[in-house]
Amino acid sequence: MKNENSRKASCCSLLILMLLATVTCISCGPQVIKGRSPFISISGMSLVEDKLSAVFDISNQNGVPMTISMIDITVIVNAVELARENRDIQLTIDANSTEEIRVDELPDEFTRDLLASLQSGEVKSLPFDLKGRVLTVEDDYLNFEHRGHLYPVPGKPGHFRSAVTRAKKLTRDEDF
Repeated sequence: MKNENSRKASCCSLLILMLLATVTCISCGPQVIKGRSPFISISGMSLVEDKLSAVFDISNQNGVPMTISMIDITVIVNAVELARENRDIQLTIDANSTEEIRVDELPDEFTRDLLASLQSGEVKSLPFDLKGRVLTVEDDYLNFEHRGHLYPVPGKPGHFRSAVTRAKKLTRDEDF
């Protein structure tokens, strides 16, 4: 009788230990990131023959695919809108991947003068704010906001690149 109770206690202890090990492994396993705003940056900009072209990289920082159905991106320099894209779009971005979109505009005179001053070296860089939101099938509206600088590309007149210095806001719109 004593042996049988000892075996039951050992089996019970082993079962509890195995359950604890299983729970620990599951809780410490990889966590899938969902609901994070995409990181949107200016991968290139050019002003050629009075046409402003901007290429934006849209990086999905989630562990699941993101389906964007609307995009609103605004680039502001010196409190003036440099470029804007606000349209419906069908763009699926795989988990932890990047896609790009191109925006072509006819800039106003102020925008041409700003970029000309950058190209000529009159100013070393142009600080910009990039802000907006996307509408995703999975998470509704997701906001983003970054601050950075535009620089001329050496040896490529009329071409500019950017560096993001600070991401200000990456949030999900919540209805309360």
